[in-house]
Amino acid sequence: MFFFKERASIASPLDRALSHDEKRSLEFMRVLTLLSVLSLTTTLQAEVPLSVGPRAQIQVKAGPKGVFDLTLEAGNPHFWTTVVPKTFDPKKHTIFAFEYFAPTGVESVRLMYRSEDGMKRAGSGEMPLAETWQPVAIDFSEVPEPPAASSPDMRFHLTFGGQPGTTFQIRNLHLREPNAEDRRIAAERDQVRNERNADSEAYRAYLRADYPATIDTVHVGVRDITLIGTTFESAKLYGYPAHLPSHRTPVPKSPIAKVEPNDQGSFRIVVPRFASPGAQDRALWRWRLADDRGTFLTPCRWPTIEGPAVGRRTLEKLTAPHPKGLGGMPTVASAEHEIFDLGIHHATMNFVLTSVLQTAPRRGTKPWMFEGRTYHVNEAAMRGRDLTVKTLSDQDIIVTCILLVGNHRDANGQPQSLLTHPEAESRGTYSIPNLTTPESTAHYRATMHYLTERYSRADGAHGRISNWVLHNEVDQAGTWTNMGDQPIPRYLETYMRSARIVHHSARNFDPHARVFMSLTHHWTKQSSGPGTYVVRDMIDLFAEIAQAEGDFEWGVAYHPYPRDLRNPDTWNDANVTSDFDTPYITPKNLEVLPAYLAQPPFLFRDKPRGILLSEQGFNTPTLNIEDQKRQVAGLIYVFRKLAKLPAIEAYHLHRYQDMPDREGGLRLGIITETGEHKLGWDAYKAIGTPAVAEFESLADEVIEASKD
Repeated sequence: MFFFKERASIASPLDRALSHDEKRSLEFMRVLTLLSVLSLTTTLQAEVPLSVGPRAQIQVKAGPKGVFDLTLEAGNPHFWTTVVPKTFDPKKHTIFAFEYFAPTGVESVRLMYRSEDGMKRAGSGEMPLAETWQPVAIDFSEVPEPPAASSPDMRFHLTFGGQPGTTFQIRNLHLREPNAEDRRIAAERDQVRNERNADSEAYRAYLRADYPATIDTVHVGVRDITLIGTTFESAKLYGYPAHLPSHRTPVPKSPIAKVEPNDQGSFRIVVPRFASPGAQDRALWRWRLADDRGTFLTPCRWPTIEGPAVGRRTLEKLTAPHPKGLGGMPTVASAEHEIFDLGIHHATMNFVLTSVLQTAPRRGTKPWMFEGRTYHVNEAAMRGRDLTVKTLSDQDIIVTCILLVGNHRDANGQPQSLLTHPEAESRGTYSIPNLTTPESTAHYRATMHYLTERYSRADGAHGRISNWVLHNEVDQAGTWTNMGDQPIPRYLETYMRSARIVHHSARNFDPHARVFMSLTHHWTKQSSGPGTYVVRDMIDLFAEIAQAEGDFEWGVAYHPYPRDLRNPDTWNDANVTSDFDTPYITPKNLEVLPAYLAQPPFLFRDKPRGILLSEQGFNTPTLNIEDQKRQVAGLIYVFRKLAKLPAIEAYHLHRYQDMPDREGGLRLGIITETGEHKLGWDAYKAIGTPAVAEFESLADEVIEASKD
C-alpha cells in the first residue's frame, strides 16, 4: 500500500492559478500516473522476456508481432531460448510461459536447462489441439537445483514431442512470477502429492505388517490351483485379479473357499483354475486368508507356476558360450545379414505393446479371442517382428524382448491407448502399463498372453523369446516409464504387478522364461528431475515386495555406460568407487553389481540373480581414428571385466549403427550412419576369438596414454 504525504507549502505558479477543485483533480491525476508507473515497473520486473535461439530437428520461421511458426522434424526436435536477461531471479521467476496455436495439437513440451552437472529437467507441459491462442505455464519452483542466474550464457531448452511435419505457432516466451492460477494448480498438485504419499505409506505398512498365518505355495496346474500354508484358526480364502493393488484388496461377501487347518496348523486346499468354461484364468490371481471378522491373516500370495500347466511346453533352457551381444536390433530378414559376422550370441528387440493388440478392428488387423473378449492383432507389425526373432533364433542367438508402452496423445491431450497409465504425464517417452481397471488390465494380460505363447512354441515357428525386460530405465521413470511423479513404493507397486503378469504369463508356456528390471548406471545417486529414483533403493524394495508375496525368478537388466556418455575413457570415470555406496556403476567398477546381487536378500533358491547388461556402449566423439581407438579400448576393457564375472550373462552393445541425430550427437555404433565399418566393428568381431590379441595391444596403448 502506498501513502502520500501532504504536499509542501511552497506552491508552483500553476498551483496558484488553479481553483481548489482543479487542484484536487490534478493531484488525483498525479497519483494515478505514479501508480501506473509503479505498476509498469512491477510488470517489467515480474516478467523476463525470451525468444527462440539455436535449434535442431525443428524448422523455425519468425513472423510479425513476435510469432514463430514451428515445424517438427524427425529425431529430437528442440530449441534453446536466447540468453536469459540478467533481470532473471530464479527464486522469483519460477514460471516458464508462452502461448501457442496448434490446430492439430502437439504431444508434449519438455523444459530443461544446463547446469555444471549436465542437463536438468525443469518440467513439462501439454499442448493439445488449440484453435485459439492458449497459454502454457511450466512451474519449475520445485527443481532441486534451480537454474543459475549468474551464468553469462544461461538459456532454457525446449523439446517437443510429436509426429514429424506437425506445425504450430508460439509467441510471448517469457519467465514470470506465479499468478493466482499457478498457485491454484500448485495447491492441487500438493493435494495429489499428499494422497500419493498416504497411499504409498499404506502399501509400505501392508508389506511390513506381522501376519499370523501364511500361504506358502500356490501351485497352478492344468485345471486346479493348490494352496498350501499354515493357520491356527479357521479362515476364508479370497482371490484377487491383477488390477487390484495388494494393499487395497476388499473382503468380498462370499469367499472362494473355507480353510480348516489340521492339528499342526497346516492346510492344503484345491480350487478350480477356471470358475466356469470361458471364465477368467485364475493363474494370475493373488490369494489371501481372512478370519470371520474380515481381518486379513496373510499378505497376498502370487502363484508359483511350475510343472504341468495349460499350454506348458517342453523347452530347453537357453545358454550361450559368450556374453557378446547386440542391442537395438535392425530388421534382420536372413542369415546373410552382416551382424552375424560379429559372432554375437545375444540380441535385444523393442516391442511397443500398444501396437500389438487393438480393442477395435482396423485395417490390417485380425480378430483374436482371449477370455471371451475379442481383440484385433496388428498382423503387419507382428510379421516384421516374427521375421527378425525367427532369423535370430535360427542362428542360436538368445533373444531378449524389451517391453514398452506407448504414451501418445490425441489432439485433445488424451492417451491414444487403453494401455497408457492415466497418471502418466505427456513428457514421458513411454508409460508404465495401465493396471488400474479390469478392462485395461485384461488388455495387458491379453497382450502378454499373445506374445509369450507366440514366442515359446515348441516348433519355433516364430522364433523364441525367453527374456522379458520391463520396461526401460525405470529409475528415470519420468522419461522412460512414466506414471507421474510418484513415491517409490507406489510406483513399484504397479511395476511389480506388471512384472508378475509378464512372468506368470510367460511361465505358463516356457518353464525357463524370466523377467528383468531395467536400470541406468546410476546407483546411489539419483538422476535429476521429477519421476526419478535411486537404483539401489529400487532393487532393495523390489526384492522386499517379491519376498513378501512369494519370490520369483526376476533379474536385473543394467545399463553400465561410462560415467560421461560422451567420453569413452571409462577407466578414468570420476565419482566411481568399488563399494556398495558408489554413486554410479560403470565398466570401471562393474564387479559391484554382481557382488551386491549375490547377497542373501537377493538370492533365489540359493542362486544369484540373473544379470543382463542390456544397453550400453562407447561413444566416438568424432570419426577420426584416434577417437575410434578409444571406442575399441572401451570394448576391450569391459570384456576383460566380463571374463571374471560369470553372473553377467550378456552384454548387449548399444548400438549397431550410429544415429547422432536421434541421440544428441552420440556415435555409439560400430558402423557409421552411412553404413561404413568403424574400427570398433573389427574389434567387436574379434572379441571371443584369438584375433582379439591385436586389439588388446591397441587398447593397452590407448588406456596407458589416457590415464588421468
